[in-house]
Amino acid sequence: MVITVAQEKGGVGKTATAQSVAAVAADRGSRVLAVDADPQFALTRQLGLRVGELPVTLVDVLAGRVDAAAAIVTDVFGVDVLPAARELRAVELSLAGEVARETFLRTALEPVLDRYDLVVIDTPPNLGLLTVNALVPADLVLAPVSAEDEGAAQGTAELRATLGKVARLRGGSEPPLAVVMTKWRIDRVMASVVEEAVLGLGLRLAGRIPAQVLVQQAAANRMPVTVAAPESLAASAYRELTEQLLTEAGTVPA
Repeated sequence: MVITVAQEKGGVGKTATAQSVAAVAADRGSRVLAVDADPQFALTRQLGLRVGELPVTLVDVLAGRVDAAAAIVTDVFGVDVLPAARELRAVELSLAGEVARETFLRTALEPVLDRYDLVVIDTPPNLGLLTVNALVPADLVLAPVSAEDEGAAQGTAELRATLGKVARLRGGSEPPLAVVMTKWRIDRVMASVVEEAVLGLGLRLAGRIPAQVLVQQAAANRMPVTVAAPESLAASAYRELTEQLLTEAGTVPA
């Protein structure tokens, strides 16, 4: 199963969601690969990897210098990681002139997919070529929406429109889209406003992640919140979300 975590806005908990889903699935016994397709390499950094010390990254894979297997860092909080680097932006620009430019990532990942029960792809906070590359192989697109942002649902509507265009690269099938609300507080009116907007667009709401400073602290400490603060409400919510997604996909380890 491939889950692509995407949203055109930054600051919505996209990387924390990708990181936590991957870590929870690994803790549950799944073989997990986390792919960082963001030139800002937030997922790579938040999993404790130092980009300057990595001999090869996704940059080298997409440039055709190495295959994906050669760039994977194994067993980071139980997760294998295909890391990113800042030069990914230049690679994105170079791909723009290539034939089949939207499918480079899918082609690169195909040789290693059968090694994993779950692949989680983190994306840039936009709907550019790298994000489209990450959407093409997705079995599910998970869109974090901040419960603190009244206009947040609109970005997801634009993401859904992009998925319609991606369908032609997938033989006509559009990957399913689910929303996870982040920074959620039951006592805030704005959270209800955003949730109503999400549901009003006909979007599926898969879960709610409570607003907790522990999430930001975990990121600063370069570890998933499910590891840094396993008893926190946010960690519990991420476990519930991940278990639900894996159960629905039929990929829960025996």
